[in-house]
Amino acid sequence: MTKPHVIIVKDDPAQAGELSALLKKNGYTVSATVSSGKDAQKSETHGHPAIVLIDLSIPGRLDGVATAEQVSAQQNTPVIFIVSSEDEAKHAKVKHPQYGYISIPLNERELIIALESARYRQEAEQKICSSENELKKYRAHLETVIARRTAELKKTNAQLHRVLHFIELTERKLATDSLDIDLHDEKIPVSIEEGVITADTDLNIVLINEAALQQLGWTEDDATGTGIIEVFACADASAAKRLTASLKSMASSGTEGVPLGNIQVQSKAGDAPVFVSYAEPILDSDGERVGVVLTFRDAKENRKKEYEALRTRKLESLNLMVRGVAHDFNNILSSVLANIQLARMELDESGSGHERLVRAEDSLLKARELSDQLLTYSSGEVQQGKTTDLVGLIKNVGTFSVRGTNVNCDFVIPADLWSVPLDEDLVQMMLNDLFLFLDNSMADGGTIRVSAQNILAGTAKVRAVQPGDYVRITLEAQKLIIPAAAIEDIFKPGSSLAFAIDLSVAESTIRKCGGVLDVRSTTEHGTEILLHLPARYAPAGTKTIEKAATPLKKKDPSQKKILLMDDEEAILSATGEMLKFLGYEVVVASHGEAAIEMFKKAMNAGAPFDAAILDITIPGGMGAQETMPKLVALDPAVKGIISSGYSTNPMIVDYRSFGYAAVVVKPYGFKELNEALDCAFK
Repeated sequence: MTKPHVIIVKDDPAQAGELSALLKKNGYTVSATVSSGKDAQKSETHGHPAIVLIDLSIPGRLDGVATAEQVSAQQNTPVIFIVSSEDEAKHAKVKHPQYGYISIPLNERELIIALESARYRQEAEQKICSSENELKKYRAHLETVIARRTAELKKTNAQLHRVLHFIELTERKLATDSLDIDLHDEKIPVSIEEGVITADTDLNIVLINEAALQQLGWTEDDATGTGIIEVFACADASAAKRLTASLKSMASSGTEGVPLGNIQVQSKAGDAPVFVSYAEPILDSDGERVGVVLTFRDAKENRKKEYEALRTRKLESLNLMVRGVAHDFNNILSSVLANIQLARMELDESGSGHERLVRAEDSLLKARELSDQLLTYSSGEVQQGKTTDLVGLIKNVGTFSVRGTNVNCDFVIPADLWSVPLDEDLVQMMLNDLFLFLDNSMADGGTIRVSAQNILAGTAKVRAVQPGDYVRITLEAQKLIIPAAAIEDIFKPGSSLAFAIDLSVAESTIRKCGGVLDVRSTTEHGTEILLHLPARYAPAGTKTIEKAATPLKKKDPSQKKILLMDDEEAILSATGEMLKFLGYEVVVASHGEAAIEMFKKAMNAGAPFDAAILDITIPGGMGAQETMPKLVALDPAVKGIISSGYSTNPMIVDYRSFGYAAVVVKPYGFKELNEALDCAFK
């Protein structure tokens, strides 16, 4: 391909010569070298170069920017600016340079890249322009064809709607093919339950959809060309007259689309269903009426859908009310529980009053369970999915997988292993694949040591594990040695290792579940397969509250300062006393605005807060979601503890993702509050 001619507009002869030499070295023809914008215009007019290099800082009335604008406007020629560090202030005048810059001192590679980019861009724009011109020709031709065809179609009303629709689709298809426009987002809503009949101005059917044919008992061949009143045959004569009058008026006069109400129709099958119907006129491109369209739907189905929609709205309202009641109930329970436990501390355990408080606390715990059930069955805020208890599942799958072979399993699994938010069948399939892989790989038999542990908000030093709560399952086969070099290739695409497919299938399934599979090999222990599954850590307040009879022990003063925010005065009072009993200094706030102000004052006084316990919902004020980011902006070291009576709220379920160190769910007692603080400060 022939390289374009170039004009250089540069007032420095030495730099212009250097630039010219570089261009000639790379096969470009320099048609002119000028020093001013005026000369550039003349050279452009006579020489017709393909690319112009213009010094952004050339002197004179026509500076670099003005010259570039005129050159581009006159000949549609690409312009590349020559700039130096001193031109930085002038760059602002050219916010969007058409073809870019080259810098002084000159770099040969950058110069050639800029020229080639400008050249290809110019060619692309010329092709686009040519395509647009061709498209205009196609469109003009199509408009002529459509105009002629429309005149012909007016004489054949029976095919009017179908042909016009075909022409419209044809035009759009040609335009789309030419411009390569993606029209997937243009979706036309179609209901397979709704019958649609299109008729001409004489009310003879032109088009009828499958739903209408099925509901009326007609075939398309029989219905097409037949009068719409004969196909959509009203069971009542007076109704047929009213329908005919409405459709004729709509097809011939200015009547707009109207609902026709419920109409009983006699179908060919012999039944007489009632349809909810609607009619509207069909207009051509000139706004003239060329027919009517009648749509209808089974009245029973329509009433059923309306009933279902009403029922859904009522259920949503009921669920919203139930969640609100459960939330308020938990707030009340939280205050009551705190006061009961505070009262227990002041009474002799041998007295009758203490025993009554123990019974009251037991009753409160039962009320908490009821509140949890209300939230579980009414919650629409988070889809927690199924959870799987791993303790028994791991042992059952491992024992069953190696049954009848010379391989046995040795299990070391803690009883308090967390559950995982995954379907049990899916977890069982993943574990089964791994056990079978190890069993098949240990031809001489041996022992698979199986261990598991909880990982709280940590990042294990294994491949691709992100920070979070995990359950780590380790399968160790002492007699299976996989070279370290082979392990590196296991999960590479197209790996030729014999066992790569087995492990890759399991790894893919685990990865889709948010987990990670890693393989390690050592001369001491053979091969280890480490499986990290995302865990559902049960934070403080989500498990059974401590038994009422549990003795309460005062902690040593921690000298830590806590900011407590809640809209309930009773909770502020009771929880504040609990925190003081646990050895913390407490400051309370009823909303986010007050909490932020107190936080600022503490920072300015040199006595910052160590943690903030924030309620999610503050009616009429800022809750935890708005308040916590502002506190972190003031002091990144502050620990956030989120609190709520909504145990199903996403911020409670996945509190770490929202930036909190711990969570405490209402109603909570000393044990839950203490655990949350220990978790935050650990």
